[in-house]
Amino acid sequence: MTNKKTLLTKFCILLASLFVMSCHDIADDDHYKAPDWLKGNAWEVLESEGNHTMFLKAVELSGYKPIVNGQSVLTVMAPDDEAWQSFLQQNGYSSVEDMNAKDPVQLKKTVGYHLMYYAYDWAKMVNFRPNEGDGATEEQKQNDAGLYYKHRTRSADGLEQYTGRLNGVDTTVTIYHYERYLPVMSYMLFHTKGIDAKSNYEYFYPNSQWTGDNGFNVANASVKDTDATVTDNGYLYHINQVITPLETIHTTLKNNPNYSDFISLYDTYAELTEADQETSTTLGKVVYVLTHGVLPNIACEWPVTNYRQVSTLERSSYSIFAPSNQAISHFFSTYWKPESGYRSLSDLDPLILQYFIMQSFADESDPVFPEEINKGQVQTAYGTPINVNPSEVDDRLLCANGMVYGMNNMEAPAIFSSVVGPAFRDTTYQCFMYALDLSDLVLSLASDKSQFVTLVPSNSQFNNNEPQMRLNTTTQGRNLEVYSDVDGNFANMGSGQARSIVNMHTASNLSELKTSGIQVVETNTAFNYWFVLDGKITTSALFNEQLSPTYQGTPFVNFREVTNNGQPWSNGRAYSYDYPMLFAEASGDGLTHRLAVGNDKNYEYYLFAQLLQKAGLVQNGTMPTIVSDDTRYVVFVPTNEAIKNNIANIPGCSALKVADDFTLSGNVSSSNKTLLANYLRNYFVSSLMNTITSYPYPGSSCKGNFYTMGSEHLNITESNGRIFAGFDNGQSVGVIEKYHGLPFAFADGCMHFIDGILQ
Repeated sequence: MTNKKTLLTKFCILLASLFVMSCHDIADDDHYKAPDWLKGNAWEVLESEGNHTMFLKAVELSGYKPIVNGQSVLTVMAPDDEAWQSFLQQNGYSSVEDMNAKDPVQLKKTVGYHLMYYAYDWAKMVNFRPNEGDGATEEQKQNDAGLYYKHRTRSADGLEQYTGRLNGVDTTVTIYHYERYLPVMSYMLFHTKGIDAKSNYEYFYPNSQWTGDNGFNVANASVKDTDATVTDNGYLYHINQVITPLETIHTTLKNNPNYSDFISLYDTYAELTEADQETSTTLGKVVYVLTHGVLPNIACEWPVTNYRQVSTLERSSYSIFAPSNQAISHFFSTYWKPESGYRSLSDLDPLILQYFIMQSFADESDPVFPEEINKGQVQTAYGTPINVNPSEVDDRLLCANGMVYGMNNMEAPAIFSSVVGPAFRDTTYQCFMYALDLSDLVLSLASDKSQFVTLVPSNSQFNNNEPQMRLNTTTQGRNLEVYSDVDGNFANMGSGQARSIVNMHTASNLSELKTSGIQVVETNTAFNYWFVLDGKITTSALFNEQLSPTYQGTPFVNFREVTNNGQPWSNGRAYSYDYPMLFAEASGDGLTHRLAVGNDKNYEYYLFAQLLQKAGLVQNGTMPTIVSDDTRYVVFVPTNEAIKNNIANIPGCSALKVADDFTLSGNVSSSNKTLLANYLRNYFVSSLMNTITSYPYPGSSCKGNFYTMGSEHLNITESNGRIFAGFDNGQSVGVIEKYHGLPFAFADGCMHFIDGILQ
């Protein structure tokens, strides 16, 4: 046993001596020496350079020395002593120690903003690839190059006690602030956007100089290197200025008294939202972030609170065109007159505020630069034009979560200046405003790509409607409601019903309503029309009521223009109308049912309806051989007088007689029944065999030669504003003038009365 121990001891001594000799040999071999570029950790490198004493002192006083000195992988933005001296003087401090004594929190925020998580070499700073990583192909590197421009730093505000509404109750909670992201503007970012780097960068930093033609600038600082300095624990870059920590858009505007009105409006939507569970677990208590409901979360440092969503965190930001108090005051006084019902900002309906604020945001998750605005490449969050001249912007601010274009003057946002503007400007039209919002048609009606005419119904027209509609306020907000006879109560209006209301009150590609003569307007509800006669208006549905034998009066009502301070709206005109209820689309049984059961002697189509029955074309209240599902038709119906005077000339009617009250008598043989049926089918033009995009009326596109449901072709023509119909090689017959040449339009078809029979 002793011999074994002795042998083992000798073997270990020999092995140790060989190991020492081996180490000595490697140390002497230049191939295994530490490379010259590996100069130590970031602290050691900066210390050896000798001109970063202030920065290192600030790092030490802020408690960051351990991570800079090798305990963490990081990327350091290092301002030299000259830059620090300038920074301290500008902010009223005599030294780093003085700043630490007077405002240690600000010193820690500032230093932390120069310390980025992880190691970013030069290529990553220029064109970070969060999804593909180091394995990105050249093709992938060109995709959205430079747009992942923000990087996480060690700078963060501390926990904050905040009192706000939580579940409807004023509650004091702890607000958590996430670490700031540092904007790195590389030449690739501007190249990808196709804009000039220097002018667009210096627009936001007029006191800095763009030096990143082959690299990048870091917020307000220029990088003095042409490549990264490699350290044991990452990379460092030498910069010419101390980087001022950027605040969120919300904090930036809140700290500026010139924007107090805008922030007050914004904060009416403030909500308290629990931070992610991982954060609360780490802190040992539930913490919250300040959010703003349906509005962008400009108070939160991060666009998402999950640190694993790197691509979103590194790229997404907000761009806001924020009106100052002066701009809001001027706009309010010029847009909302006292007679509108809105006398102060606090009077504005919450929905108006939402649209007003949202139109202040660009519809971009990437940073928006002035050159892009000038090129017309940027729209609002609603897809409407940006009415901003970047050269006239007063405050140009880069923030931790986006960009601010602060304005002392503002034009009316596109939605407010469009043909839906009256709904947002006057309390009289609040119900219609909520219908517009529910319909999701606001943006299309605010477009400057077309001209529109809108009819704006009043609140009383909604309230007097059948079914009744109302705007109701609950703890959940304001809702447009409609009465249900089935439930015997009000319920929230659906988007489909709201869309029907809006479409019936809107016409596209139209500049105005005429105040004299006849005008037929195709509404945005298919085959539903406005009829305008000498300065009065009706709908095709109301016009159809004249077919009732008991109808008295006129379907036409007065209308008047609702102007934008005496001028048309930016993309058309708006009008109010005097009908007690809402204009509605045609509904009910339709034209087919009327013709099939028209057994009242006072109907103007009474004789035509009797002929249809004699011909065997009517079965169970419909006409199956003429009308089919999902089709529309046009029928030209001879008046009772025209049929009475020409009954002998109608095929198959030789045995029929017409009484003075237009009652048809006599029997029809089987052969005559066939003749009559074939003849009557020629009065019907169906979409089954023809393209029908509109019904015929003076000025419509529904003219030409059409297949009928019989053997003839029907020619529809117009002369001197009057519609005519006739068979090929036959005599054309005109539409009667009693109804001003206007059609009776239904969902399933359209009827014109003519003063003769077709031959």
